[in-house]
Amino acid sequence: MIPVVYRNGKEDLVEQKFLNILLHIGEIQEFRRSDHWVNVTEDPIRSSQQRDYSGIDRRCYGGSELPPAMGI
Repeated sequence: MIPVVYRNGKEDLVEQKFLNILLHIGEIQEFRRSDHWVNVTEDPIRSSQQRDYSGIDRRCYGGSELPPAMGI
């Protein structure tokens, strides 16, 4: 669980997948990394660094997405 501070000042613990969502919609002011607090308005975070990828999309197979995995 990751400690966070919402924009309204409320503190909470969230799972990684929810942190990513909350960062994307702008609800988080700060979150704790393993060694320090990150202020999302001042510190660089991956979700704000948009990079264009010009390589081959390996998620595609034969021009279409890979079929879903068969249940085992």
